[in-house]
Amino acid sequence: MENTGLNPYKELYDPDDSGNIDEVDCYPKPTWMINESVFDTTWELSKTGYDIENFKKNNSRKLSFSKETSSNELLTDKINRPLLDDLRNSLLYLNTKGKISRPERAADILSTACHLIKHANELQELNKNKPIRSLAEISFNHLKSYLQAFKVERKVFESSLDFILKNYDYKNKIDWNSLKQLQKLTTRQLYSLKDKLTKHLDLEKRDLKLENRYIKLYPNACSIEFDIDQDLEPKAKTVSNEISKLHMLFVARPSQKYKFRHASQNLFSSGNNLFEEMVESNKTALIPVNIALHSISSALHFARSYGPALREYISALSETENELINSHCVKKHYNYLNKYQSIAYKKTPIPKSLKNLKIRAWRDGINININNLNNGISIQLAVKLYIASIWILIASVSSARSKSLLTLKRDCFKQSPIDGLFDLVLRIPKTSERWELEDVNRPIPDIIYDYGLEFAAFVCEIENRRNFVNDDGDAFLFSRILNTRSISAFTYNQDVSHLNWSLSDDFVNICLDIFLDWIESPLINGKRWYVRTHQFRRFFAVLYFNFTDGEGLDELSWFMGHANLDQTFHYAEVAPTDEWIEEAEITIAKIGASLNKEINADDDIKEIIYEARKTSKISIIIEPLVKKLISEHKEKYQKEVRFLRIDGEGIFFYFTKK
Repeated sequence: MENTGLNPYKELYDPDDSGNIDEVDCYPKPTWMINESVFDTTWELSKTGYDIENFKKNNSRKLSFSKETSSNELLTDKINRPLLDDLRNSLLYLNTKGKISRPERAADILSTACHLIKHANELQELNKNKPIRSLAEISFNHLKSYLQAFKVERKVFESSLDFILKNYDYKNKIDWNSLKQLQKLTTRQLYSLKDKLTKHLDLEKRDLKLENRYIKLYPNACSIEFDIDQDLEPKAKTVSNEISKLHMLFVARPSQKYKFRHASQNLFSSGNNLFEEMVESNKTALIPVNIALHSISSALHFARSYGPALREYISALSETENELINSHCVKKHYNYLNKYQSIAYKKTPIPKSLKNLKIRAWRDGINININNLNNGISIQLAVKLYIASIWILIASVSSARSKSLLTLKRDCFKQSPIDGLFDLVLRIPKTSERWELEDVNRPIPDIIYDYGLEFAAFVCEIENRRNFVNDDGDAFLFSRILNTRSISAFTYNQDVSHLNWSLSDDFVNICLDIFLDWIESPLINGKRWYVRTHQFRRFFAVLYFNFTDGEGLDELSWFMGHANLDQTFHYAEVAPTDEWIEEAEITIAKIGASLNKEINADDDIKEIIYEARKTSKISIIIEPLVKKLISEHKEKYQKEVRFLRIDGEGIFFYFTKK
């Protein structure tokens, strides 16, 4: 039988069996689906980390099957019914078999499948062949060409870059379709080219900017320079992920009438037999200590000095604005926005404690240039600075992932009635298979608790300004009510339900960029380190080990929400000092004491664990015995323990000569 790459303990159907499941009703509706019928061409989905009830009351995430399969056709067109049925059945089958546990995965698989179909049809059109109408018609050459399209040819890159620099002043003005036609590219090839060109323009051509967006004052010190000899190659992680998603189409063959024929992972592995070189993923950059401490100190100063006064000022502005509008008996229409907010700003005294912020207007506009912070800022921009400061403070003490911080509820700050200490209640995505996730508590300093509550009150004030009432347990701390348009909108709005959502990661990153320029974060060789939302997580891990003298790996693993110690080694991986070697040996002993757990290690370490387990079946005896055998091996052969991260997943332990 052909090796399908399936788990025999999870898979109940033989993909080689000619029998098909004809009735979709035999599959239960996924628990993460909000709409009633799987036959709908748009599925309403919950989102990992968010309460499903929140989605039912507000705008849910959409998974649309109305995706392009060629330049002038959609998957939902009648002529493509065989493709639609097989792709829909595939997603339902994969969910039933436990291959999909979260809605994001279903959306990703569908998107990749449609990209492959469109690429195949574009190739068909170039060769003047008929378009494909079923998964079975996708050939090996279609599949191979699709994956190879993730690489960009140097000649195409250079001629495209020259075309852009000659014809455009702003990145968001580039006509990518014209470039596609000029270079005679498929859509997938254009996506790859666009990704590489955008990266190059961001790093090397600072004169080509996004229109009406904040422009960083300096080049980014934590960005790796674009290397044309290397960076035109595909990203190893991207190719591996695409192969994995395409392989799911092969796994789902029992549900397909016209079966997808290619076991992608068996054919291409992780892409190493497709490309001579691939760009490996870089570990999250470690913020320099002076940059991190300067950011944290400045964030503390902002929250302490400006937070309460900013909330009071917003309240006073809203009250004055309301009085003006009501006294003039006018409708709250956008046409009156500038007039009454300008008057409200002039009539409302700025609190003395906010003088150093140099607030000059309510909104960015003619008198306020968002890219010239020294000449004064708007209230809109002050809110962005406040968002950045609170994000930095919470991220620096919680080691939380970006998703965990974005999904913080407004009542996430808790004080224990037992010991009086303070906790942050958050959700950790990678330790649960559930999409809604369970709440977990992490300790925080009392000062972060105080500043967090003040920020939560500030968010409430913005909601009150918009006549938008929310329960603290349902509302997000980093709510979309804080976005730029909402801050400058009129007090009353009939439909603000879309604001019951969290800010995007991109929006918070823009807030961080502005904050780091505003606090004049120290320069590194003429560049500024623009911290990303997730970088304080790794900084926390490395700093923790320094403060604990290399001990406390288990505690850090718990704090960061890791499923195992291997992940913790990844985040705190530094040069193998004595402390790290000791931690590696302790981890080996712990794994050895877990009788049903395998270890990624060389033969010598495996032999040591084997010998220890032969001696006893009791964990508390095996663990010190493994340590003893490691010490004896080191002394006898003059070796040391080292560790190496492998395949982006685990840690490989090995002995090496001193």
